[in-house]
Amino acid sequence: MAELVYDETGRLLFTKEMKEEYTILCPTMIEIHFRLVLEVIKSFGYKVELLSTSSPNIAQEGLKYVHNDTCYPALLVIGQFIDALNSGKYDVNKVALIITQTGGGCRASNYIHLLRKALHRAGYDYIPVVSVNLSGLEKNPGFSLNFNMIRQMAYSMLYGDIIVHM
Repeated sequence: MAELVYDETGRLLFTKEMKEEYTILCPTMIEIHFRLVLEVIKSFGYKVELLSTSSPNIAQEGLKYVHNDTCYPALLVIGQFIDALNSGKYDVNKVALIITQTGGGCRASNYIHLLRKALHRAGYDYIPVVSVNLSGLEKNPGFSLNFNMIRQMAYSMLYGDIIVHM
């Protein structure tokens, strides 16, 4: 089992050992696009799975762990993650979560912080959260973006747009 490694701020890192052992769960945001992007990530050796649950329970699960003034998309993403972890479908000792982080003024920059607080409240502090960002906000030694991966992900997004428009 991969050793849990923390940075100087106390943030749990996604390590190279975890890349081999862990399944990375991804929330459903834009399903067609994310399915294509996750295929790119898989081609680089990661085990990733797109969460597909969409029941009313997701919002209720999110409300248990974040403030009710939190924007609804964040509430749904966090609820979907917590619901998946509680489902029994995944080994919670061999799972990581992935989420984008923009680094701008948008509220989406705060999703990662809200998610970590929710994981703490739910007793899942030991689950690493991988930030996908191009600005170097957070680094994880076991997950890295390179030019080829970013290029393929960008093409996936374009193909996703084409599929949606058709």
